[in-house]
Amino acid sequence: MGTQKKYYGWRWDKEDPIFKNLEYIKNVLGYVAPDDQSFTSSSFKELFYPGDFDLLQKSWKAYKKGTDHSFEISYRFKHKDGSWRWIKESGLANEFNTSNNPIGAIGTIQEVTDKKKKNTHLKSILKSVSIIILRLKQDSNKNLKVDFISEEALQHWNIPCKTLLKDENYLRNLAHVDDLGRIRSALNNSFTKMEFFECQWRVVSKEDKIIWCQGVGTPIRDKDGSCFLDIVITDITKEKLYTEQLKVSEEKYHSLFQHSPQPSWVYNLETLAFLNVNTAAIEKYGYSKEEFMGMTLADIRPEGEMTYLEKQVKKTRENYSNLFDGHFKHITKNGQILTVHLYSSPITYNGKKCRQIIAIDISEKMKYLKYIENQNKSLKKIGWMQSHELRAPLVRLMGLINLLNDHDSICKEEMNYINKEIINSANEMDVMTKNIAKIINDTQLKEKRNDAQIIAD
Repeated sequence: MGTQKKYYGWRWDKEDPIFKNLEYIKNVLGYVAPDDQSFTSSSFKELFYPGDFDLLQKSWKAYKKGTDHSFEISYRFKHKDGSWRWIKESGLANEFNTSNNPIGAIGTIQEVTDKKKKNTHLKSILKSVSIIILRLKQDSNKNLKVDFISEEALQHWNIPCKTLLKDENYLRNLAHVDDLGRIRSALNNSFTKMEFFECQWRVVSKEDKIIWCQGVGTPIRDKDGSCFLDIVITDITKEKLYTEQLKVSEEKYHSLFQHSPQPSWVYNLETLAFLNVNTAAIEKYGYSKEEFMGMTLADIRPEGEMTYLEKQVKKTRENYSNLFDGHFKHITKNGQILTVHLYSSPITYNGKKCRQIIAIDISEKMKYLKYIENQNKSLKKIGWMQSHELRAPLVRLMGLINLLNDHDSICKEEMNYINKEIINSANEMDVMTKNIAKIINDTQLKEKRNDAQIIAD
């Protein structure tokens, strides 16, 4: 072989059987210093990657003894910086002997390190996603056969490639028996209408493991009337399992959502529109599901709650992931005002950021709390009257009675004064006792009214 500087090529014939000029490779590998003797015609062999020089010689000898017109090989050289660089030689014979062996050829030399890295990366990707290439050919008589299938089919899925190429009933090895009808229909439609092919089916491996496949491809028609379809097949088993698990999860969520005894709904955080409501919400608020779907949160809030609603929505938009709960006023379809305890949490619904609400009606609880609060106020007022207002005339009365014990030393005028004060203190205590009784009676009346209202509701 010999190189030509201008085209970085090589020419080989009987008169030029070995390398004459290695300048291109020398430059590519960084051995450009005039005094650098690392790369010479006698020492460059040592720069080959272990085994690559022998492989090159073996391939070159086989090429000269064979009848192939083309020649191609890649090997690795050590760069000046210590790294390995890929060199590719490609050529074509232009002279043959009587036995059709090449005796002369021309070709090119290229550095293909980056390309090799990309190909290696691509193979790694293809291996990880288990891609299989299948070519189906349909002749002019509409007969189909497997024209090619990549080795990955055998490597990853245990599909017998060589057998498949000879098997007229190839689909038995490509698809689960229950999926044969679907894949035949998709293939027939693609070839008949020359439309894009897309289908999902199952493959049963030798270990009886079910593998889900997805195939896509576009049919192409040849000049002779035959057609072929290159199908890219990928293993989607993990995706299928994930989809099934997600479906089961969604069904469980839907069941829990719909059968929850507490009203619940999902709303759009931007528009505040209802996106879904459960049965409990429909029964509690009186709107049908269709009516709810045309409403927003503002439609179930009393007018006085609008400012509070806007303030809370603003906070939620600023902190979407925030969990919060609080008391709010809602209004039903028939105008009833409810006090509800809301629990709000973030949720992704149909691919959008939304919020889910659980609303617990605490109206009765709040009525009882109000009653207890009023009762406590009454008891507190009674306690204050007993300890302050009632205590004064009682102490005064007790003192006057003590004076009567010494009646021998009390004159008539003093006795009249004491009797008068006793009567006044008693009257004062009677008025206070009546006031306490009135407070108790009013509290009991409010309790009865509250009970009657609860029964009416």
